[in-house]
Amino acid sequence: KEYEPSFGMLKRARDAGLSKIEVSHDPKSAVKGADVIYTDVWASMGQKDEVSEREKRFAGFQVDAELMSATGKSDTLFMHCLPAERGRECTDEVMESNNSVVFQQAENRMHAQNAIILSCLGLLH
Repeated sequence: KEYEPSFGMLKRARDAGLSKIEVSHDPKSAVKGADVIYTDVWASMGQKDEVSEREKRFAGFQVDAELMSATGKSDTLFMHCLPAERGRECTDEVMESNNSVVFQQAENRMHAQNAIILSCLGLLH
């Protein structure tokens, strides 16, 4: 429960009415019918001392071929904001699969960040 979004965050997301928001502790049922599976590192900067504890808690949530198949769809996309710790939150097989769009995602993010920098410098017209 300590890794779930706060009640306030969930309420704001649900109140926005843009999509259905659910919290699940069963990754296979959570991804059923999913168009996209998105993950992030299990321990970010400043949390590296928690890696072994987080590995235990999140072990069943690794995005692997079996979890991708649990969507029941062959065209489910895989996303990750990078850098990925392969073998923890996702496998090499998923990262390098045809369903992975992580590198296109990173490229798009780079262009967006460049535009923000140019805007902050007053160089966009």
